[in-house]
Amino acid sequence: MNEKKIRNSFLVISIFMLSVLLLRFEKFILGLNLVWLKVVSLDLNLSDFAEIDFFVGLFFSLIFFFISIIFLLHYFKLIQIKFLERLISNFKYFNSEFLIGITFLCFFILISLTAPIISPDDPSFHKDIQLTKLLPPLKKLNYIKLKKSDNFSSELAKSKKILFENYEEERRIYFNQIEVQDSIIQLFRDKSIEKILLEEIESNNEFPKVYTKIFLLGTDEFGRDLLSRIIYGTRISLLVGVFSVLVSFLLGSLIGYSAGVFGGFIDNLLMRVVDFFLSFPILFLVIFLIAFLGNSIFLLVIVFGFSGWMYIARLARNETLACMKKEFVQTLILAGQKKFLIVIKHILPNTFAPIMITLIFQFSNVVIAESALSFLGLGVQPPTPTLGGIIKTGYDYFSLASWISFSSGFALIIIVLTFNLIGEGLKKPELK
Repeated sequence: MNEKKIRNSFLVISIFMLSVLLLRFEKFILGLNLVWLKVVSLDLNLSDFAEIDFFVGLFFSLIFFFISIIFLLHYFKLIQIKFLERLISNFKYFNSEFLIGITFLCFFILISLTAPIISPDDPSFHKDIQLTKLLPPLKKLNYIKLKKSDNFSSELAKSKKILFENYEEERRIYFNQIEVQDSIIQLFRDKSIEKILLEEIESNNEFPKVYTKIFLLGTDEFGRDLLSRIIYGTRISLLVGVFSVLVSFLLGSLIGYSAGVFGGFIDNLLMRVVDFFLSFPILFLVIFLIAFLGNSIFLLVIVFGFSGWMYIARLARNETLACMKKEFVQTLILAGQKKFLIVIKHILPNTFAPIMITLIFQFSNVVIAESALSFLGLGVQPPTPTLGGIIKTGYDYFSLASWISFSSGFALIIIVLTFNLIGEGLKKPELK
């Protein structure tokens, strides 16, 4: 692969990152202002998960922002960075499938780590359901805003409320048509009419300020923004996939390398354990454990990780046996070096590539399995958004809102395709 394609791919990634972050520039600045207020007031406590999640997203937003700027400067030859040159040179030995997969992977990493910043709305927030439910993609709705309340104990409390408590969204009132009569505003909303005093809303020269909200992917049955829910659903799919694969790798590699290195009775015993779990209907075990113990994200990670370690164990054992026959390993054994050090220093680096490819394909299987369980109602429970759960919602309302299933299903397809492309690219490196 030539360097021009690689540089252009990195350019696309950088422009996409900057574009996404600049679209949420206001929220980004509000977050930085909140950090400054907390530092000045010495209030460094993070009271709940929403705050922690937001500040983690803000931190990674800054990282992605600076990385994008640095690469753009490097791309247009305003600065020279040797690390980027070496990185581009290393990519020359991979094929186009791998590069496309890595490009999409960068998009998903950005979305997952910065979801609280780039998400248009809170994924569980709904407002004026009679007007906002089951809206098609690119649908526009007009709304007015109630005036801001000044009843805040401090500027810090005001910033926290705006960012963490849907304060700005709660002030919205959607409508189909508006009429102004003296100091009273009439809002026509579907089959109802609501009257509000002009002094209660934001106005300009005695006329109400009218704003427009665009729902890029539409809304679901509760009027929740579908784009926000897909962003958070993608995040959960990647979270479950990454940690499940990590559990499978740790358990499978421990058993596989142990069987390959020690051989004999230990090898036979461990392989019979692997054969037992391979012959056991794992799907029924997964459904039973989730139905009996609950369906938290932590339990899903453990269950999926425990159901996929057997393939890693067999592959690690076979690769270890092949590596143990090589002359340099036999020499180290005869020299008296400990087997543990031989595995860490020599066998693991030489056998990690095929295991890594297997883990990548297993990641795709875990994402599909998690979505399937959510579709069946056995995965992460509502209102937490998952791709499978969103597809199930679209299935229930398919005749009225087919875009719900299509958009979430398309996101699931792209995730699986991304990791399959990376796996295929690693299997078939570009010829030098």
